Amino acid sequence: MSNHDPKNFQTHTSGPLRLVVVKKDPVPAKAAPSRDSWTLLMATAPVRICTGEDHEEGIVPRGSLALLLPGFGHSLKRHQPEEPFGFTALQLDGPFPEPLLSILQHPPRKWQEQSFASLRSQSLKQLFSIFSQELEHADGVQLMTRELFLILLGAELARLTEKEDRGRFPYRLSRSTLQLVLDHMEAHLGSKNSVPDLAKLARCTPDHFIRLFREATSTTPHQYLIERRLQRAVQMLSDGERPSDVATSLGFYDASAFTRAFKRRFGVPPSKYAQEAYDRLFKKS
Repeated sequence: MSNHDPKNFQTHTSGPLRLVVVKKDPVPAKAAPSRDSWTLLMATAPVRICTGEDHEEGIVPRGSLALLLPGFGHSLKRHQPEEPFGFTALQLDGPFPEPLLSILQHPPRKWQEQSFASLRSQSLKQLFSIFSQELEHADGVQLMTRELFLILLGAELARLTEKEDRGRFPYRLSRSTLQLVLDHMEAHLGSKNSVPDLAKLARCTPDHFIRLFREATSTTPHQYLIERRLQRAVQMLSDGERPSDVATSLGFYDASAFTRAFKRRFGVPPSKYAQEAYDRLFKKS
């Protein structure tokens, strides 16, 4: 079958996500895993993951989910010469929300050594399948649905990698202490959430807290707070609240600061997103 047969090769794009569906190999050049992107892959038959001059990195079994790391230039080959394969792949480009950002910035050593990871999680497989089907739909997916998928993806990857790459610092925030801090920040997104106040919750000095928080989340307390505010802003705008009210409620310095942060994170100003959310709601009603 021709590499350019549209019935064999389809792509669907939503923001930083690109879905690629190939029904049968050989893999068209435009459908190959991107060297610059993280790629979630599920194949219809066992497939060899290769790099360089056909160097085999491993086998992804039929129906299993794998995560291909960027920078390796992966190619996909038949495991058995007589057994063709197809696949669905989701290429991920930033920016990413937490906790996905932390996982991708600091992947476990085991992943890096093999250039890809087999993700043994039924929850991840179901999440991948549901979102892929949504992305293939004619109307695509909205920003809020896409962000929810990325957040759930990050949470499940974090669960899988929780015991990986320990030991960069001898002292760590316990899970309960970290959760206490995060819950406090979540309940007071519109407040300052100063480092000294958060450090008191964690029972350590401010400097030590910043180091431990960054080790636990791969971001600073301030960056984490801004990310959570922006995630909440999406929800509030979708519920019909005015951008100026959202900015005030979430503790941004002013509406201009909120607009700059929102547009930098999501690619559109909050006023445009609010109008699109209103139009969708009005259309449905």
